[in-house]
Amino acid sequence: MKVLAEKYTDVGVVSPSFREPKEPDRKRIVANAYKAFTPTKSKLIGALNYDGAHWVAFFIDVGNREVVEPLLPVNTELTYDNYTSCFQQDNDNCGLWCLIVLELSLTGMPWHKGLYKLVPYLRLRFLSLCLGYVEEKR
Repeated sequence: MKVLAEKYTDVGVVSPSFREPKEPDRKRIVANAYKAFTPTKSKLIGALNYDGAHWVAFFIDVGNREVVEPLLPVNTELTYDNYTSCFQQDNDNCGLWCLIVLELSLTGMPWHKGLYKLVPYLRLRFLSLCLGYVEEKR
């Protein structure tokens, strides 16, 4: 996700560790660990792991107050859209699909079922992006 935030400069990454603290104020501090909530960020992205077995991504367009794929019951005035055309077809690529759906959301590109056939390429693409990010930060 940090790679996507580098590629798209108006994107903030919400730290997935924000679920751990119990106190709301502490949750906000942890969620903002990567400075996601600065005024220059018009979009927020994040991913959460449930029970160590499944990844779920979220994308928030701050300007439109729109959330894609709500994670929990939301009692605010946010509107949200669920992706209904992208269904995971296996048991082990949920993290990869989270990244793909986040990037599609950031670029405004539509989902295409042909992406299912590109899993090996997409894995290598994100691996290459991550290795480049790590090398750049050294």
